Amino acid sequence: MERNFKLCNGDRLTCTEQAAVFRFSGPRMVLSTGANGGGMRSDLIAAFNYCDCGTAGVCQPMEGHTLREHQRAVARRLGLDPDHSTGLDTAANLDNMVVITKRWEDLQITAAVSGGADVNALCAGDPTFLTETDGAPCPVPPGTINIFLVTDRPLSPGAMAELIMTATEAKTAVLRDLMQGSSVSQELATGTGTDGMVIICGIGEDGMLLNAGKHFKFGELAALAVREAVTEALFRQTGFCAREQHSVLRRLHRFGITAEALSAKCLAQLPGQRAALDRALEKLDQDSFLVSATALYIHLEDQRRAGMLTELEAGDWVDHLLRQIQQHYHCDFPILPEADLPEKLAQFLCALLLANLRERERLYPDLPPI
Repeated sequence: MERNFKLCNGDRLTCTEQAAVFRFSGPRMVLSTGANGGGMRSDLIAAFNYCDCGTAGVCQPMEGHTLREHQRAVARRLGLDPDHSTGLDTAANLDNMVVITKRWEDLQITAAVSGGADVNALCAGDPTFLTETDGAPCPVPPGTINIFLVTDRPLSPGAMAELIMTATEAKTAVLRDLMQGSSVSQELATGTGTDGMVIICGIGEDGMLLNAGKHFKFGELAALAVREAVTEALFRQTGFCAREQHSVLRRLHRFGITAEALSAKCLAQLPGQRAALDRALEKLDQDSFLVSATALYIHLEDQRRAGMLTELEAGDWVDHLLRQIQQHYHCDFPILPEADLPEKLAQFLCALLLANLRERERLYPDLPPI
């Protein structure tokens, strides 16, 4: 499917499943994180967002020995001059790219965003293992949030750099609001490992803006456009949204508390109950009381790790919360006194699941396994 947009500055954007191409209708100042045509440029005539996935969503090998060589090859395939274009790469289907424009009086800005954060979400400062050698490509997981910001107003170089800061904070706010965890640590994600951004603005001194931060209306418009576009793009690509996050297991994934880990512990005590356990786990995962209690528990752990609560303060409230869960589900079993908070919760959930299965056996002793 081909979609065509006329942007707020008169430029044209053409979106297909494979590529989104911005063709400039006049001189532009561009600030890009792209490997080719990156940095501050005033001689570009186009920008693109390219999906590197082919049949059945399988990512294709890069063309060339470096990302820059690959992006130059992509530019040529798209009919663009690689010396006068810049681009970003993604694994997202660009049919899902979202275009949002915000206006106030004589200010306007468009955010065009593609994104996925389900497997490559990271927090800045997470442990890494990749190093770069002479620009050679390194294999990284798919999952990228690419943001293109377009305005008709000229921006000073400082304002363009500040706009990248504002837009990045807006993207991070979406991930934090939806409690997206890092894929490699217990932190909340601030982005993905491969995010990119391109700023496209007018050229010259007339009407130039010197500020694009959070105190200024232009920065507000940019942040609102990015937040709306990122939220919608993540939903279109993977279904990621507040409703999907209403899940005990999704909230706990960053702590290593998964369905597989809980099942293994439970089945070690009640072998042969896999089907019944799966049903119990599915029911508890969506239970409103347990989701709410888990959200409070996780917040206590985040506050403890950040030093906002002491071990004693967090521990007292954790024990109180676990007792409330026991009371709600009418069960009574020991709560580990010395375990760290994530392990204490994992053991507690296992005990809750086992209590569910044993109560089922007590009430329906003649019922065959599910």
